[in-house]
Amino acid sequence: MKLKINNYFKYIALPVFILFSSQSVAVTISDGIEAIKNDDNAGAVKIWSALASSGNTIAQYNLATHYTSGNGVKKNQKEADKWLKGATRSGLIQAYLHLNSKAVMPANGMTLSFNIDPEVWLQKQAGNQYTIQIASSRNKKSIVKAYKDNNFKGEGGYYHYARDGIDRYGLIYGTFKTVAAANKAITQLPKNLRKKTPWVRKIKSLQNISK
Repeated sequence: MKLKINNYFKYIALPVFILFSSQSVAVTISDGIEAIKNDDNAGAVKIWSALASSGNTIAQYNLATHYTSGNGVKKNQKEADKWLKGATRSGLIQAYLHLNSKAVMPANGMTLSFNIDPEVWLQKQAGNQYTIQIASSRNKKSIVKAYKDNNFKGEGGYYHYARDGIDRYGLIYGTFKTVAAANKAITQLPKNLRKKTPWVRKIKSLQNISK
């Protein structure tokens, strides 16, 4: 879902899965965008803040828009720059453009999105975090189909590796700071995915074996 606004910044919309440690429900970037559509900027700031603090790049960028505009929170350019710097370190070009006054700014009215090719998604993640491996197969087409059928766009991907000299492909979903958080997320996956007996993997170990 994409949303255009008339402010200097443009919000970035991308579904991202995360858990509040004190809640049993999942919140996503889409929830933040929905709050904005309902004129609940304070609610959106709360969602962006929780996601941004967990390291979510897009939430960091969107939170900066509120600190810049003063929508839902008191204006604070220092805070805005802090979150923009965090998003920039993660490689979000839009954040860099707003920090670099000499750079060419996005065109007025541009709707931004942040999507990562599923075949390189794994390599873009922090190696010290964890992900959920949903399935493994020698048939790449079946893995790609499962990725598309479950709408993992931006939230996961698939990788190529070899076992016993045989090429295989793995479907992975989500990033989590701890094994416990990843295991909790598994319990909240749709029933059809839980049937595949997903398991937790260290991202760095997958990066090391992927081709």
